[in-house]
Amino acid sequence: MASAHYENFPVASLLLPEESRPHIAALYAFARTADDFADEDRYEGRRIQEINRWEKGLRAALKGQKSPAILQAFAHTLKTFRIPLSLPLDLLKAYRMDLTKKRYKTWNEVLYYCRHSANPVGRMVLYISNIRDEKRHRYSDSICTGLQLINFWQDTAIDLGRNRIYYPQAELKKAGVREKDLLALQNSPAARLLVRNAVNYTERSFQKGYPLLNQVSGRLRLELRATYLGGQGILSKIQKMDYNVLQNRPAWTSLDKVSLAVNALLGRVKA
Repeated sequence: MASAHYENFPVASLLLPEESRPHIAALYAFARTADDFADEDRYEGRRIQEINRWEKGLRAALKGQKSPAILQAFAHTLKTFRIPLSLPLDLLKAYRMDLTKKRYKTWNEVLYYCRHSANPVGRMVLYISNIRDEKRHRYSDSICTGLQLINFWQDTAIDLGRNRIYYPQAELKKAGVREKDLLALQNSPAARLLVRNAVNYTERSFQKGYPLLNQVSGRLRLELRATYLGGQGILSKIQKMDYNVLQNRPAWTSLDKVSLAVNALLGRVKA
């Protein structure tokens, strides 16, 4: 599952230590499946039931009871690295939020979502790498929040098709964008200003996590470099398309990914 899905950022890639890859893959499979419950059409009408079933299954797996293979693998990872159960439960909370919360008044509300949807993933990756100190976990939070925001802006048109607007309402007002025009995917100077302001905000958040890249070592550092470069690259693509994410979706090409890997290996990463 980890190798078959398209993602902007490396998942259980060869950059990671070999012993970490099965655990990262288990984490990814757990999160990907739950995310599909919230988004994929085939789960329409039973989304919350599936998410609740997934949580119940995880709790069962942690007790050694019968559960799906993905949950058994992920429970093994949680036990092996003594990862707090609160982290995957926070993830499930974010997926439940996607089913009920379609608008965000302020940046603080958006950041609250990110704290549940993205930050737990970074913290679990660090646990899998036997990094448990709060200082580096907080740097990870900044990177993961940035990655979540980047994904929002990249998938703006997709989310609008689901009647989800992750741009804070205060930012719409500031840029002079009407919600109905945004939902209609009407590109305009005001819409591009909205996106530009969001990108600038994201860059500031993302950069706060940069010190983490120099506070880990070995192959994890390579993975984090690639992840960081991946986020920067999508922001750069949004800028180059003049912030018109309503009609274009920035994405990585195969050549881009080769360049990303080379730059990560050579340490060509700047905040």
